[in-house]
Amino acid sequence: MQASIDVCISSCSFDTKYLMRKLATLTKMTAKGLSTWTFAQCDSVYVAFGGTTNRCRVFTSHAQLQDCMLNYASYGYEVVRHTAKRRWDGPTPKPVKRVPPSMQQELALLAATPIPVQEEELVALY
Repeated sequence: MQASIDVCISSCSFDTKYLMRKLATLTKMTAKGLSTWTFAQCDSVYVAFGGTTNRCRVFTSHAQLQDCMLNYASYGYEVVRHTAKRRWDGPTPKPVKRVPPSMQQELALLAATPIPVQEEELVALY
């Protein structure tokens, strides 16, 4: 089993930072300490490595990887999914609509005018 893991991992090109993509991290406090599993995609191979004893699991499909993640989550592991980083620093600002000066006075008058309440809409408090 160790030989197949070594072959799968050695097929990954670790010298290029974009070929190994971290998909999720699962953590849980156990009797032996903090157990952390990292799930990643390396070329066409899916791997999970970590735990309290530094183990490695290799998956041939994304579905197998997701099944393993769901299994760990059912045992109480906290799941943190990693998404692609945004290309901008802050949130996108909302567009500001400019109101012409001629309409600003009309809007101020509308905001200051009380809205009449019809008698049908009144509710008596008991």
